[in-house]
Amino acid sequence: MMDRGRLDILFDRAVVDLLSDRIVAALKTRARSALVLFSGTDLGLEPAIRALSALADAGWRFDIRRSRKARALITPERLRTAGGGALVPALADADDRPDNMDLIDPETVLARHSVVIVPTLSIALAARTALGLADSDVSQLLAGAIERNMRIVAARDGCCPASRERIARGLTANAAYREMASGHLGRLEAYGIELTWAARLDQAVAGTRAPASTDVRPAAEPQTNTAGVFGWTAAKAVAGEELRLSRNVLVTPLAAEELKARHVRLVRE
Repeated sequence: MMDRGRLDILFDRAVVDLLSDRIVAALKTRARSALVLFSGTDLGLEPAIRALSALADAGWRFDIRRSRKARALITPERLRTAGGGALVPALADADDRPDNMDLIDPETVLARHSVVIVPTLSIALAARTALGLADSDVSQLLAGAIERNMRIVAARDGCCPASRERIARGLTANAAYREMASGHLGRLEAYGIELTWAARLDQAVAGTRAPASTDVRPAAEPQTNTAGVFGWTAAKAVAGEELRLSRNVLVTPLAAEELKARHVRLVRE
């Protein structure tokens, strides 16, 4: 007959094994769980939804939150049309949550996920985040993710001056406004936010992002870029003493400072 001490040891081992299995399972689930934050722009929305749907097919799970303006844009019907309905269950609870930032606990929400995805980054949300403002539920969650050094991937179609969709709609503004927008993007890059295009959102999140159009080579092999935004991350990757960029490429203020600090000569072509 087994004594009490031996029985206690076996029981403790069984409990430890059970808890270990549950912890491992929770970590595996969290590894492919993302908090998705939609802001109020439809620029890049359709390809972003398709990219999210592709991630869902690959086993990703989402908790979707929308800003007040985004609620009219991100509807179950639109998700079904663009994404085949895979994201509708993830949206179901979002519309029932109180739209009151005081009731949101970023710590609780963010702890469940390994990455934050911003499929539609509006100029307003980019500006608030760049300036450190958290005056809404979505901006509060995004700021909380930055403060916790979480991985954040954002589609820049809605606020990038070089966005083809913005240009096609005539949203070109003037040079000062474009510089302001590119400055916000540069600041977000400095915060560690990974910027990509909506059509590549799934690749970026999965870690197979294609090289951005603003990638550069050493001066020995000069490459001229014809469009896009040249940000701080790209500036840090420059090797050599000379960088050639088209006049159509917008250089963010942080990128310009980085090039100047490293004594890299910028040549416009």
